[in-house]
Amino acid sequence: MNWDIVNIYEVNKLDLNESFSLAKYVSNLSLSNRNSYARKIIIHIYEIWDSVDDNTKEIWSDLAESQGFYPYIKERMDNTSEIRRSFHRSEYIDNIVFHKEQKALSYLIKKKQNLIVSAPTSFGKSLLIEEIVACNKHNNILIIQPTLALINETRLKLKKYKNYNMVVNTSQQVEEKNIFILTAERVIEFPNLPKIDYCVLDEFYKISSYRDDERSDVLNIAIKKILARQDTAFYFIGPNIDKISRGFEKKYNAKFIKTNYSLVDAQVELVNINYKNDGKRKQEMEREEKLFELLYCKKNEQSIVYTSSPDRAFRLATKYYEFLKLNNYLEEEELLPINEWISENINSNWSYNRLLLQKIGVHSGTIPKHLTHSIIQYFNYNKLNVLFCTSTIIEGVNTSAKNVFIFDKKKGPNEIDYFDFSNIKGRAGRLLEHYTGKVYVFHKIPPKTEIELDMPFYDQEKISDEILINFDKEELLPKNIKRYEELIEYDKEFLPIIKKNAVSVEGQKKIINDLYEKIQTQPELVLWTGKPSFKAIKYILGICWDNLLKETETTRPMSRNKLPVVAFKYLNSSSFNEILSQEYIYIKEQNPNWQTQKILDQTISNCYREQRHWISYKVPKWLDVVNSLQKEICKINNISNVGDYSYASSQLENEGVDGNFSILLDMGVPASAIKKIVPMLSEGLSLKEVINISKKIANSSNSNLLQYEKEKLRNL
Repeated sequence: MNWDIVNIYEVNKLDLNESFSLAKYVSNLSLSNRNSYARKIIIHIYEIWDSVDDNTKEIWSDLAESQGFYPYIKERMDNTSEIRRSFHRSEYIDNIVFHKEQKALSYLIKKKQNLIVSAPTSFGKSLLIEEIVACNKHNNILIIQPTLALINETRLKLKKYKNYNMVVNTSQQVEEKNIFILTAERVIEFPNLPKIDYCVLDEFYKISSYRDDERSDVLNIAIKKILARQDTAFYFIGPNIDKISRGFEKKYNAKFIKTNYSLVDAQVELVNINYKNDGKRKQEMEREEKLFELLYCKKNEQSIVYTSSPDRAFRLATKYYEFLKLNNYLEEEELLPINEWISENINSNWSYNRLLLQKIGVHSGTIPKHLTHSIIQYFNYNKLNVLFCTSTIIEGVNTSAKNVFIFDKKKGPNEIDYFDFSNIKGRAGRLLEHYTGKVYVFHKIPPKTEIELDMPFYDQEKISDEILINFDKEELLPKNIKRYEELIEYDKEFLPIIKKNAVSVEGQKKIINDLYEKIQTQPELVLWTGKPSFKAIKYILGICWDNLLKETETTRPMSRNKLPVVAFKYLNSSSFNEILSQEYIYIKEQNPNWQTQKILDQTISNCYREQRHWISYKVPKWLDVVNSLQKEICKINNISNVGDYSYASSQLENEGVDGNFSILLDMGVPASAIKKIVPMLSEGLSLKEVINISKKIANSSNSNLLQYEKEKLRNL
């Protein structure tokens, strides 16, 4: 048979002659340096393993071994092969066999070789993080993650290593041996961070100034801080990078490794639609219909649908539900613990609740932290069949599916590039579960471009003021010295604070001037403690809006005038349900013709969007910045009536949970559960004590916790 003209993905069964012929073809591919295609075929063979002639399976195992596919090999091996397979076992993690490139990296890690690894999503890079921990050779390991969701996921994977103290929050105590799992912001904020022996940076591409990530400055500052010690070993990991800044490897004694090696194969298919109608709106309806038909055809396989925004993901998910209902495809509802929690804490009529009952999930950055974590867990445990998502699926979580539908070609207002496309595509297939995945693309694939990653803290090419001010003069390139001198030509008392705040340098200087003036004329707007008046919060957030937002930041639908209203509402409401009720009334008045369901869904969407991005993140950060500046002004000018915004900041950031127990929020526990157990927890408990007592409460038959809340506490 001429295998060159055969579509290997259409081969579903192999008899003796066909299997032997194809095996010979694969062997020749390997000899002619066409290993990537040889690997694709071998992966497909494992996908259809039960339909391959038994007499040839040993041959296929030999071919798999030749490609280093040791985790996949199922047949008995001869002594020599078994020795090679044993060599690829993890030295420190039980029952783990590495593929050949994982093993090569583990050897370099063991030698404390600094590594920057660009590899596919399905490579198994994160398994090597566990290898670093399991070897138990480092006193302090730092793992920098881009999101709180990934911090919690990493914590859960590593909590079995009891010889380490797990630190995920700046309020925790440091012990002799620690694993710090932190965001870049928390690395900077951490008081007296001890010497780091090993640093892991996940999703290292976020360090680039060109990826339009508003947190890239903070990440650069954090990495510069950690790598200032030459004896800190590091392992940077991420996908789809072709080159890094020249000279970085030499300066930091590092090795950049790019590989396309993978034990999972993703087949890409362009979805062609023969439109029956003209007009953008009608054609969009046909696109949606095509998507829903494909999803239903794949109902027995898990699927991820990529969309451009949170609202779009939710709308498309509800439309899919209506498609199922219209065609009598709805299945018997399957109740999950989260449904009861939604009914008690939000509203049982929320469309999100109805979607979950049909195994449809929605994942985006506007949904509460504990809920997004649960959705991923449900999906990974096959409790959900379809996941409608945004770019958070590629930036904030670890999951994958048999099928990925790239329905939109945008990420927010901008078109996705090949880098984003590759990351989304990489969610198709799951190591040791789905050998192959299918990617359905509903638009033109972005042109492939070579990605050379800039590192502003190192190359100083596109370096912001916020990074630059953290340098010493002797570290700078000549072209940046004049700008640096202008930046630091300022009151020396404020410079350390400006540096630590890691937000706009010029913006902070303008805020300082404004605060000086306001303290003279209207001190009550600045020098307040506890809960601020509306005028005070309006003033503080107004100067922050004017001076701290980046030009590239998207603020819609929030506005300068609305933000203080929202923040004041959150500070003075007794519960989240009260906030929902107020928003519901407002939307109903503004849209009298809307149906009740649409009003309810929009109400919840608005409130959660405001809470996640503004109330829990942006506003507390801004309050902390201004708080630090006004305190220094008071110190310099001997003003005794110093303001203190810490209570307001904590209340907003931690959903009203007492600061001592807010760490449980980061661990995926809903505020509702924390507030129920706080009366049973005493002050001054260590995190370990809080966790142990919380688990006992969850296991008690006397608690008033919901099943969902109990599960969250038991999984701490």
